[in-house]
Amino acid sequence: MKYLFLIFALFLVSCSSLVYEKNSDFQKEGPFLVTNVVDGDTLDLENYGRIRMSGINTPEKKECYYQEAKDKLSYLVLGKEVYVEPDYSLEDKYKRKLRYIYLDDVLVNSVMVREGYARVFDKYKDDTRKYSELKKLESFAVKSKLGVWSC
Repeated sequence: MKYLFLIFALFLVSCSSLVYEKNSDFQKEGPFLVTNVVDGDTLDLENYGRIRMSGINTPEKKECYYQEAKDKLSYLVLGKEVYVEPDYSLEDKYKRKLRYIYLDDVLVNSVMVREGYARVFDKYKDDTRKYSELKKLESFAVKSKLGVWSC
């Protein structure tokens, strides 16, 4: 019985550390100058590297609304200073940093979703801190048939 209690106590400690990790403070870093926009959800920052915008997915080359999404992101951030905020996972399988991008106090990831340039990346919903917030914005774009939702 004593060992069962010890195992249960260790389980609780391990669970609480998981909860702490999921709820820990995520600090913005920056500002960083945006030097290149690769596509609608990937950009390069001076002295920081390549960023994959967390929680969103934009069309790939030759897909409907690819160029519009890339152009919108370029319009919003290219040549400007932005702040970055990490997500639960710090990088993707291609070693790009996963971040939320802020222009002043505006979350650029949200703008891309709300205006229909991006979809919420449902595949990674359990690994995306702002998933619920982004999904609410996406529902407006879907109902209004904006951007990628008009293809």
